Amino acid sequence: MPEPHPNPVVRGERVYLRPLEREDAVASNAAINDREIADLTGFPFPVDQSMSERWYDEEIAKKQGETTFAFAICKLGSAAMIGGINFHHIHHGQHSDVGIFMFPGYEGKGFGTDAMNALIDFGFGELRLERIGLEVDPDNARAIRSYEKCGFVREGVRRAARHHRGRMMDALVMSIIRPDWEKLERKRSWDYPAPKPAVKKRRPTPRRS
Repeated sequence: MPEPHPNPVVRGERVYLRPLEREDAVASNAAINDREIADLTGFPFPVDQSMSERWYDEEIAKKQGETTFAFAICKLGSAAMIGGINFHHIHHGQHSDVGIFMFPGYEGKGFGTDAMNALIDFGFGELRLERIGLEVDPDNARAIRSYEKCGFVREGVRRAARHHRGRMMDALVMSIIRPDWEKLERKRSWDYPAPKPAVKKRRPTPRRS
């Protein structure tokens, strides 16, 4: 596992994003194989180590920095992965789709929203994207609230977008475009100051009697 970065490039208020490593893909298996998370992310079957390694080699290693930017979500001061977030299908450098998932125990605590804000800032501020889009289960109220906090708006519904548990499911289409992002009244990723290094406390010198 890499060392935690003291002053990461892409960060939020509580988390930062580091490039996804091959071992991260394997470490994500426990989360992806959780039924609730699999339902939310659209994974239809259990994933093993060889599948994760093959996915990383084919979809991340070969495309990272071109049509894909995949990151591990980490809490500030730690390199331990608590979730994953990515841009994928970057088209002509103008618009991209985004995906996110959190490990069990880290959902609903604001880490995902913080990570999404950081990724959006990276997309509009550094990659010069004009539109960032996603699809979400219309019944996933928690995720929808999080996306709306980040500035995403509802565009419409794709009917019968995927097959799940024996029936076709709709997908809510959401997006944020550059003017939406520019209107957001919040700090940007680069507005957060560099963390101050920890100061080691000196032990008091015992007095001689």
